[in-house]
Amino acid sequence: MDVRGDENITRLRDRLARRRGAARVPILVTLGQELTGRYWRAGPGQPAALGDLSTAIEVWDEAYRLLDAGDPARAQVAGQLGWLLSIRHSAHGGGPRDRDTGILVLGEALTGAGLPPAQVAVTRLSLGQLHLGRATESLNPAAARAGFLTGSAEDAADDAEVAVRLFREIVDGPALSADVTAMARTSLALAESIQPLLAGDLARFDLGKIMETLSALQRIQRTGMPSTPFIPGSPLDYPVTVLAEEENQAPTVPPRRPAPAPTAPGSAAAAGDQARQAARDRLAALAGDPTRPVWQQARTLLLSDPHTVPTGDLDAFVGAAAGAVDEPGASEASGTDFLLSAIGLGLRGRLEGSGWGDDSVDGTLLTAARHLSAAAARIPAGHPAAPVVVEAAGALLDRDRPFAGAITGIAAGIHDYARRIPDRPPVVNALSQLCRTVTALLAGDAADPDTLAAAVPGDHPWRPVLDTAVAQLRLAEDLRAGRIGDDAAFPDPDSPRALAVRGATRLIRAGDPDGAIPLLAEAARTLADGALRTRTRWRLAEAHRARGDAGPSRDAGLAALRGPGTSRREAARFAGWMLAEGRAEEAFIALEIAATAPGDPDDPPGRDLVQAVLGIAPPAEPAPLPPAPAQVAAAVRDLGANALLYLHPTDDAGRTAGVLCLDPATDRLDVLANVPASDPLVSDDPGWAAVLGRWSAGSLLVAASDGLARLPLAAVRTPDGRHRAEDLVLAHVASGSQVIRLAGRTAPAVGAAPVFVVNPRGDRDPEMAETLVVRRLFYPRSACLGRALEPADGPGTPEDLLERLPAASVLHLACGLRGTELQLAGGTLDLTTVRGASGLAILSEGSAPALLDAGCTGVIGWRWPVPPEFAALALFLVHLELVDHRRPPAAAVGAVHRWMLDPGRVAPPFLTGAHLNTVATMDLTRPDLWAALSYHGR
Repeated sequence: MDVRGDENITRLRDRLARRRGAARVPILVTLGQELTGRYWRAGPGQPAALGDLSTAIEVWDEAYRLLDAGDPARAQVAGQLGWLLSIRHSAHGGGPRDRDTGILVLGEALTGAGLPPAQVAVTRLSLGQLHLGRATESLNPAAARAGFLTGSAEDAADDAEVAVRLFREIVDGPALSADVTAMARTSLALAESIQPLLAGDLARFDLGKIMETLSALQRIQRTGMPSTPFIPGSPLDYPVTVLAEEENQAPTVPPRRPAPAPTAPGSAAAAGDQARQAARDRLAALAGDPTRPVWQQARTLLLSDPHTVPTGDLDAFVGAAAGAVDEPGASEASGTDFLLSAIGLGLRGRLEGSGWGDDSVDGTLLTAARHLSAAAARIPAGHPAAPVVVEAAGALLDRDRPFAGAITGIAAGIHDYARRIPDRPPVVNALSQLCRTVTALLAGDAADPDTLAAAVPGDHPWRPVLDTAVAQLRLAEDLRAGRIGDDAAFPDPDSPRALAVRGATRLIRAGDPDGAIPLLAEAARTLADGALRTRTRWRLAEAHRARGDAGPSRDAGLAALRGPGTSRREAARFAGWMLAEGRAEEAFIALEIAATAPGDPDDPPGRDLVQAVLGIAPPAEPAPLPPAPAQVAAAVRDLGANALLYLHPTDDAGRTAGVLCLDPATDRLDVLANVPASDPLVSDDPGWAAVLGRWSAGSLLVAASDGLARLPLAAVRTPDGRHRAEDLVLAHVASGSQVIRLAGRTAPAVGAAPVFVVNPRGDRDPEMAETLVVRRLFYPRSACLGRALEPADGPGTPEDLLERLPAASVLHLACGLRGTELQLAGGTLDLTTVRGASGLAILSEGSAPALLDAGCTGVIGWRWPVPPEFAALALFLVHLELVDHRRPPAAAVGAVHRWMLDPGRVAPPFLTGAHLNTVATMDLTRPDLWAALSYHGR
């Protein structure tokens, strides 16, 4: 303990209490230096030292405000204040207010007169780092998807430019400190390396240089980069700054939230007890009665007005509580530690300009929410502290939007925890009901405002925010039900969320694109990145298209494609628009995103109404990243295909189809045609023949979407009457991304480890005889699951199949298929959930392209049902081609097609009597029979 320093601070505070106005400045400066020194001795970045830092900032801030703009000392005081703000921002996760205020006062310090050279260098360094930090905030995952191709926000580029200028002034200036110069040089390299990214100039972007620079910066920080503490030449006058000796200097940029120094093994428990006691001592000082149980003291602090708690004392408590939760353990005592930390952070987060948290006041509350969840996990629901845990959730509620913010991440857990508390107080019931409502809203379900209203306690500090929650929930439900249509019904009709919903209403309900466009455009510009912004951009694209504005519609659609929460339906519609306009690259991006994007939520406009009023929205998945055409072309070449064709509807009714071709020889994308989406089985429309007539032989990969996936292109006729199946081998895929994945897989030899699943439910007895023949002829060492005419290797349960899947070279499924679910013994297996499969899957009925996502290299199945005897013959021939002729699966299916079409066909050996009867009695040349057999995969 620094007794002498504490005595000096006490003495200075006593002197300060007897001064007024400008006479306080010299004492404030000396006190600020004492507090800064105490912070530095406690350890920069240590949570327990935050109280000293915040108090020092308050002291320097008062000195700064007492000095007139023309005072020669104001620049030095501004520099000291800005330097400390930069430390709180970088080392303690201070919010944007610390950063922005630091930028303001440090900028003023550099423009003032009389700033010593050493302080000029450190001021430039601190200011540059704040600008650099603000610039890099734009480099988040959303920017990576949406901003890098067009450049990030202009303000971010300006910040980076200012940082470069400041760092360069240090590097090019006099070398007052080798370490300061080293830090500036490394920071300069980092700032310059991100400028191309912020400008959208990916050709000059060098990720390796950024990583190398960051590593160098971390090495400097680990070895203790010196700073320039400001030391007074005369404590009785305005400060005269001198540079301390370098060997005594402390780090300029302390490591963000550094790990505590290791302690001796025997001292760990004692250190944990000391940290816990320090937090409880700070709590007792704030709550006023140390004799009460800790949770009662915590409740007193929880319900107090944060503006009445001295900031320095609150920060000291928050820091001490953070030190306690850093200790390992999952006991009730550690749960209380987390509860104290959550309450302290909640109070701190409710104050404007937090000095704690992630990146903002919301970040503080998010940390508080995590700590509160940890407390609930450690404190039993029957413990006297349990009601305080739930009551503390009220401190996380946003006063304007109670259903949004930090509470959303823990609502389900708090509701479940509260239900298990015996003898719940009214406020616990109310907060439990609110958390239940939040959970329902996040799932897109309706919520009952009357149930929540009935739970609100009559007299409690949380009563106003709970009343707000009830009122907003009622308003949202009225708007969603159409009982209120007036724009003025929104709490803030000109907020970005309200503009988005008002614009959507104009477009969808009123059919007024002219009225919708200004509202949607402003909302798209000002909304934070999220699913609502993405849907707003889609609606803006639709409104522009309805008005005939092709360019603005395309721009809005491209922006929406890269936004979080983009849906399959909207991406697919945009792809159709682009194909109709002949825009190949835009269509490619949209088709690739549509292939992997999730489906639409139920009632998107209704959800958006709720979000506009309540500020709550289900979490949105980031947009899928489409591959580059060159990547897909390389995979197409690896698979030996002549081209990849995308087929996609170009109108909402699906009457026309656009054809996009990727040529693997040139990596070129071309829109080949926009043709009627006719069925080759019932129409000889020349459109499909013209498209496929570009290739006289070889193989094609086809990615057909929506209803076009059922079209049997193999049945398309050429002008001379030949079916394309006679010349081309067709394999179907979902997308170019899937082609890349398939090209990376190795197809095992079909005879390596075949597995047959036969009649597992006893409803397919004819399959048993057919399987016996196929196994005996082609796969004598295969495994059989289900019911067979010879001993089986298992009953054919989902567990049996999952055990065999990873090693199966061929998987023959002679069982029921309903949608994506296999009908197996004792249950079903949803193929969309399967992973780790391999080899080729062959289905006796239906088709399951989902097996490609499960890991298979190919799937042979059926586009539509055919007679069982024909299916048995066709699959017998497929196995013959795979094993005896050693053809790849796509070629094997093509060979079966050609055999069926050949009027002079010769029956292969080993055909059973049943198969010979099928050949003799059935017209195998009918396209509705042979064209049903299809192949998906490599």
